[in-house]
Amino acid sequence: MLEELFLLIKDVEKDDSIRVFVMTGGLADIYIMHFSIPELQRISEDNEKVFLNRMVKNRVSRFFLVHMLNFTGWLMDASAWYESATLKMAKSFREKVPSLFLWLQMTRLYLAIERMNKITIAAINGPCNGGGVEISLCFDFRFMVGDQGFAIGQPECLIGIIPGGGGTQRLPRLIGRPKALEWMMRGNLLSPEEAKQIGLITDYFNKETFRDTVQEFADLMGKRPPVAIDAIKKSVHEGMNGTLGKGLVLEMVQSIRCFDTDDAKTVIKNYIKLIEEKVDVPEEERMSPAELFDIMEHARLVERFYGK
Repeated sequence: MLEELFLLIKDVEKDDSIRVFVMTGGLADIYIMHFSIPELQRISEDNEKVFLNRMVKNRVSRFFLVHMLNFTGWLMDASAWYESATLKMAKSFREKVPSLFLWLQMTRLYLAIERMNKITIAAINGPCNGGGVEISLCFDFRFMVGDQGFAIGQPECLIGIIPGGGGTQRLPRLIGRPKALEWMMRGNLLSPEEAKQIGLITDYFNKETFRDTVQEFADLMGKRPPVAIDAIKKSVHEGMNGTLGKGLVLEMVQSIRCFDTDDAKTVIKNYIKLIEEKVDVPEEERMSPAELFDIMEHARLVERFYGK
């Protein structure tokens, strides 16, 4: 599934007609319960085959392993060709060491979702644990069915392992270090209400209206200017990996990029005209702030954002 989803993400990213990507379970009341148990069982065996278990125990070999993985990740980020070649090479060892390919494919898939130049939504329509949580963390928005007793959990600690699909890194960035540590170490399940309270999910809805409500939200977000959306995501995700100073420079670069688009030039021009006609007028003729925001939120200042 990971390989197929990765290829789908790459195709969707190239399609300018798609503004929002929504992932949900294909069957009623089923999302992602957890990672494949047989595959989890094979990880220890596969690690022993390529001596990874020994490498992480030795300080020197662990140092080289960490730096090699960091350098490989940097090269894959810099070159789509290198990423594709590395995944193909790892796939060739799939029969002998399947978990190694699985880990690499999972890492690249999750990064691809997180970095996608579209708005992404995880529509959690069933129980969600472990790997289901970790892939959902990569999405911009997470919605959950709230009236069917479904719960969300990160319980890996209870079976002696850690959330190794990015959970230990993305959770603290999303809900803060103290809450993330508590939740991962306790391994307890959260209700939709509790998950929303700590910022883990965006919102929850009744099953009867779930799909329609998520679709309505997706339709609204699909009206957002594509370049601005991509620029916001790049500024946040890349900026959080460095210092504040570097992040501010990245923000400036993305801001310049946005101001150079026809979309921004057109909508700013129309916004100024709207202010002159509906705000800078006598009080009895003046548009309220709520009315002004409604026009902006529903993209009524332009016929359509073209992403140029």
